Amino acid sequence: MTIARRRLPALGADANLVQWLDTAMDADRIIAAGLDSDVDAPHPLAGWVHTRDTAHMLAWALNGTVPPALAGRLPKPRRGPVAVAPKLAAADRTVFFDHLRDTTEHAATLGEPGALLHRQALYLASYDRGPDAAAWTAHALHRRRDVLARRGWSPHWAEARSTATALAHLGCPDARQALQVVR
Repeated sequence: MTIARRRLPALGADANLVQWLDTAMDADRIIAAGLDSDVDAPHPLAGWVHTRDTAHMLAWALNGTVPPALAGRLPKPRRGPVAVAPKLAAADRTVFFDHLRDTTEHAATLGEPGALLHRQALYLASYDRGPDAAAWTAHALHRRRDVLARRGWSPHWAEARSTATALAHLGCPDARQALQVVR
């Protein structure tokens, strides 16, 4: 990857966009895990805390929302059929989000060892725009509202922040207030 980062600008690639390769690869690993039928393989969401940039890159592939840092930096459309975003096909999005829901529910049964996976999978589930997605995500998030009731720092602070952010993403007005508390 280091060689690619050095060579791409020399070949004419925008150096500011080349810096997004690692983020794009993280998003790709998460998407690949979500499309993989091997549920026993370690999920990348369980191994590291993904960044906001990774979440934005995932949103681009999952629902077409261009990452804020890339807005206005994308190349102009060319002649012929060219994708406007790296958006997954509808069938792949369905598989990804179904797997993410299963992962979220399984991680919740693991206790502390599954906490990171549960928190991140539940947050990413809020990106689903399918017909039943908002109801499932809201139900799953509301089950975790107890973490929002805690004030100040606790071992559950990160989960509280993710829960509040995902609820706010779904339009829950109480979550916006809770998000102000956990920031």
